[in-house]
Amino acid sequence: MYRFLLRPKWILFHIVVVASAIGMLGLAQWQWERHNERNAFVAKVTARELAEPVELVPLLANTAAGAIEYSRVTASGTYIADEQFTEILQVRDGVNGVNVLTPFQIDGGPIVVVNRGFIAEGQAVPDPPAGTLRVGGMARTTEVRQTGQLTDDNDGAQSNELRRVDLDLISKRLAVPLAPVYLDFIASDPPSPQPPAPPLAPDLSGGPPHVSYTIQWITFSMAVLAGWVFAVRRSVRTRRREANTTVAVAATQPGDDVVIPPDVDALISAERPRPPSA
Repeated sequence: MYRFLLRPKWILFHIVVVASAIGMLGLAQWQWERHNERNAFVAKVTARELAEPVELVPLLANTAAGAIEYSRVTASGTYIADEQFTEILQVRDGVNGVNVLTPFQIDGGPIVVVNRGFIAEGQAVPDPPAGTLRVGGMARTTEVRQTGQLTDDNDGAQSNELRRVDLDLISKRLAVPLAPVYLDFIASDPPSPQPPAPPLAPDLSGGPPHVSYTIQWITFSMAVLAGWVFAVRRSVRTRRREANTTVAVAATQPGDDVVIPPDVDALISAERPRPPSA
C-alpha cells in the first residue's frame, strides 16, 4: 500500500519537505541566537553605563578598544579648535543636521575625537570651549561602512565632512595618530555651552522581534510537515478506494476464474419434492 512513496516524484517530494523543514528550523535557531545576542548586548551596555567613570589613558594602556566600548571614561586636556569635523546626514527628532566632531588633546596622552553632539542644518558650527577642561563621555569604537552605504573620500583630501566617525580616515586627514576610541560627550568641567546638544545614549529598548520570528519559523516548519502527512494520507485513501472499486467491478463480471454463488433465495422458494402418495 505504501510502495508508491518510493516512486521518483514522491522521493523528490520527501526531499523538498525535509529540506524546507530543516531550513525553517535553522532560521528559527538563527533568530533565537540574535535574541540572545541582543540580550547580552543590552546587559553589557547597561553594566558599563552603571559603572563608575574610569580615566581613559590608563584604560587604553591595558585594554583593547572593543573591551571598553560603552564604558564611561574621563580625560583632561584641551580641544583643538581649528581641526573640527562634521558627521553629515544626521537626523534628530525629525530635524536634519550634523554631529560636531572635535579632536581633544589629552594631557600626557593621545588625541581623542570627541563627538560633541548635534546641531541643526544651517547652524554655524560652534567653537569648542577654550582652555583646559575635564571631559566625560562614553567610549565608542570606530564606525565602519556597511553594505550599501556611501564611501567617504579617503584620498587625504582636507574636507571636514564625514559620513561616519571613521577614526582611520580622521587620522589621515589630521596627519596625526589618534586614540583607538572616540567619545560621545556627556559632560565637562567647566560645563560646555549648548549647542551642540550632547549625543543621545544608546537605545536599548525594543529591538527586532526575534522571539516572534523564531515562533513563526517553527510554526512554518510544522505546517510543512503536517502538509506532508496530509498528502500521504490522502494519497493512501485514494489508492485504497481505487483498489476497492476494482475488486467490486471484477466481482460483478462472470468469467472462468470467477465463481458465482447460487441464488439461495430462489432455492428456498422452489417447490420441494414430495413423497409418493399411498
